[in-house]
Amino acid sequence: MEQREEDNVKKFLSKVWNILKYPRGVFLICFYAMFAFTVAGTVLLLIFVPENNSLHYILYALSAVGLGYFAYTVIVLIVPKIKDCAIRLLQRHSFTDNIMINYVFRTLAFAAAGFIVNIAYAVLQAVVGIVARSVWNITIAVFYFVLIALKSIVFFCDRKYKENTAKQIKTYRTCGYLFNLLTVALAGIAILINKADMSYEYAGYMIYIVAAYTFYKIITAIIHFFKARRRDGLIVQAIRNINLVSAIYSMFVLQVSMIQAFGDGNDPLSNSIAGGVVALLILLVSIYMIVKSHKTENQISKKE
Repeated sequence: MEQREEDNVKKFLSKVWNILKYPRGVFLICFYAMFAFTVAGTVLLLIFVPENNSLHYILYALSAVGLGYFAYTVIVLIVPKIKDCAIRLLQRHSFTDNIMINYVFRTLAFAAAGFIVNIAYAVLQAVVGIVARSVWNITIAVFYFVLIALKSIVFFCDRKYKENTAKQIKTYRTCGYLFNLLTVALAGIAILINKADMSYEYAGYMIYIVAAYTFYKIITAIIHFFKARRRDGLIVQAIRNINLVSAIYSMFVLQVSMIQAFGDGNDPLSNSIAGGVVALLILLVSIYMIVKSHKTENQISKKE
């Protein structure tokens, strides 16, 4: 008897959970009506009874819970329909369809867009550096111009030697060697920052926006770095490695700026440690690319 009651309770709870998880029909209409009533009651109570009492807090809690579940119903019921509609719309055009289904094409398309953004950003930093006579901005511009040159080499190789694996391997290895030069340049930048007491402080809340974007950039770069490793195309891997190096450098720039914004000005020790870590990470990426290129070359020669 007790086992049957327990089973009935489980079935009832399971049914309630399914109704809440997949809201439909009468339940959904009743919920929207109750939510609208709760919100209207809260507004009227605030207008006519401004003093807080227990009824205020009850309605606040009900409104908060209702708002959360309302957002859930929108995500469950409406967002999938919007997503399906957007996919059907994108599939009508070959360019957007390729972006959705072809990882290599998507990587190169977004890399090309990022390439244009990088050029604009590097030019802006160079102009600001020249006008303001800021060595800090000029060093950032130089670093990004080097990354632009690397991407140009990769794009040229993809366009001219799409079917030539040997040329792609050499291009991949060249990027690895050029990353070595970036480690030396970065070490020089770190020394220059400490010697010349260089830094840059973002105005107002811009530091938080820059920090959020930088963390997003480094997270996505790491994800795509490991994702690209599972694929054979060295061109795609080279693009992802360049993006990773760019994200790592952005972390260094952010660290210097945050010390300036929240610390006591320039901190030579912290900047030196951060610069050394970043230079080491870029060096590791460089070594990885050089070793991988030789390994791939040996594998191809054995097959032949």
